[in-house]
Amino acid sequence: MRLVLLLLCTTTLLAGCKRQAQEAVAEAKGAAADAQRAARDAAAQARSAADQAKAAADDAAAKARAAADDATARARAAADQARGAASSATESARHGLDSAGQSLHELTEGDQVSGVLVGSSGSLLDVRPDSGPVQTIGTDAQTRWVLRGAAAGRDGFPIGSSVRVTYIVRSGEKVATQVEAVPH
Repeated sequence: MRLVLLLLCTTTLLAGCKRQAQEAVAEAKGAAADAQRAARDAAAQARSAADQAKAAADDAAAKARAAADDATARARAAADQARGAASSATESARHGLDSAGQSLHELTEGDQVSGVLVGSSGSLLDVRPDSGPVQTIGTDAQTRWVLRGAAAGRDGFPIGSSVRVTYIVRSGEKVATQVEAVPH
């Protein structure tokens, strides 16, 4: 009987151990499954974070490229504008120099003629110098008329008046800058 009891106890004990072993295996399988789920979740979160970081980096790079392109375009526009301004200034200076040269040329070609006023019409005066042929000289709005040292009008110079006409040559034509009455 002892043997039977021993067998019965051993069987019961073995059955209990087997059950504990099965429970331990089941718990280990559950823990392994939990660990796998946790690892998958962590990997998914890491992938998501990496994707977000990549998207942010791509966005920042695109913005940086756009800013660089914009800065380059603005720099080119400013350079073009500066070139245009420099060209315009050069052209303006050239025109000013040409104009100054023309004015100097007109002044140096000018002269004076003294004589008797023999004709006057519209914007032309005919002056007979003491010697030589009659000279026709134009007048304009800037011509000064001087009678006895004071400013006067054109009507203060009748035909036969003795005059001294100072003139310049503009576009090949004599133009009076001043007509002054002189005593006989």
